[in-house]
Amino acid sequence: MFFESLLVNLAVLGILILALIFDYITKFFSYWYVRHVPYKTPVPFFGSDYHRVLGIRSTTEEVNALYTKYPESKYVGSIKSRIPDLIVKDPDTVKRILSTDFANFHSRGVCLDKSQDVCLRDNLFYADGEKWSLLRTGYESLLSITHCELENLSDCLPGTSCDANVQEILSKVLDKVFEDLLLGADGGSVVKDLRSIAQRRTFIQRFKTYLRNISPSLYVMLGFATFFGEPYLKTENILKKSVLMSKIRNLGTVYQLGIKEKNKKSTEVEFAFSILASFITEGYLPCLNALTAFLYELALNPKVQEKSRNSVSKNNREEYLDFAIKEVLRMYPPYSIISRLCTKTHHPEGGLLIDRNVTINVPVEALHRDEANYVTADVFNPDRFLEDGGASKHCYSYLPFGAGPRKCIGEQLALNIIKKVTKCILNKYTLHPCAKTPSKLKMVDHNFGRVVDRDIWLRFETRD
Repeated sequence: MFFESLLVNLAVLGILILALIFDYITKFFSYWYVRHVPYKTPVPFFGSDYHRVLGIRSTTEEVNALYTKYPESKYVGSIKSRIPDLIVKDPDTVKRILSTDFANFHSRGVCLDKSQDVCLRDNLFYADGEKWSLLRTGYESLLSITHCELENLSDCLPGTSCDANVQEILSKVLDKVFEDLLLGADGGSVVKDLRSIAQRRTFIQRFKTYLRNISPSLYVMLGFATFFGEPYLKTENILKKSVLMSKIRNLGTVYQLGIKEKNKKSTEVEFAFSILASFITEGYLPCLNALTAFLYELALNPKVQEKSRNSVSKNNREEYLDFAIKEVLRMYPPYSIISRLCTKTHHPEGGLLIDRNVTINVPVEALHRDEANYVTADVFNPDRFLEDGGASKHCYSYLPFGAGPRKCIGEQLALNIIKKVTKCILNKYTLHPCAKTPSKLKMVDHNFGRVVDRDIWLRFETRD
């Protein structure tokens, strides 16, 4: 029906267009209401994600806030922009998502494996489907022949008692560890340079991280690259002669994975560089932050420090030290949230129906700090793992390395590095708080992980 007045017709057309846009934007706003799942009230254009989009809260803070707001519920719903999003609090449901029904939740849903940036495109963390299976096979082959001897670490430590920046000391140690592990004697300063780049939190890096979290597909479409970008000539030359390249060639990994294409400049060096970048972002930095948190807690808990130092080897394990490491990873997990995309409608018997393309968030940090799962959850207490009933009541409420087929394949290597570096430091020093030591250790989001927010200073007192 048309009106004689052009202005009236334009006004009606404008109202219809606005109505259609509003309907499109708000289509799923009642999604969780009709399913009787508690949820955060959405608003147009932002959904219920407005605190995160506007930078008022980080992703972890937003998820943790929703987790604690509904203590009796197994699930909490939200709307990201206009798409339904679910936080799963129930460990039994977490088990189904990560393990039992993995076929329905195998994808992370971040879409970054389509990037032109080799550091994203060939990163196991972002890959899905067949590419993930092939990459995982290649990484497992590499890790199976990668042995971390960790010799002469004491040479990287100060020789006298002093107040020192924990991250600076640990960085010197881990630079050596990862250079020996991946590059060999001729590694130069490549690991140090890449680690320094990865640690930068400039405005540009924060914006790119923000965009990557909010809209990964837009991040890829705009052609943004990671902070590493392409390898420099110096890095290329070192990689060609590196331990890592030697292992790749011996395994034939590039050819097995089908990554080297005939008509495209995709080389062994680029693949080696993507693996090196992955070791820095998913290996080095998590180890650095876990060790920083561990030394901080040991300094504040002298009894735990002494028991860890004197931990007795039993069945090839430093039993108490292992429990102390387990406790620090409970309190300060390297990744606070595990995300999965539902790829096929899922309706377990007696459980919630989850539609295709709904993103599932497993709130690792919130599960670890939940009093329902751990007694005195905010207290650093490795003894909980020695006492009956002191540890978690459900194995899927302890997930520092994830669980199921996509569990971190570097878990044993990371634990080995953390343990040996800690033993080396405890054998040489007694740790104490100093005037610059903060009263509380704060973690913040950085890329998809968690990092210590500030420099941590402790007193390193040499032992006789």
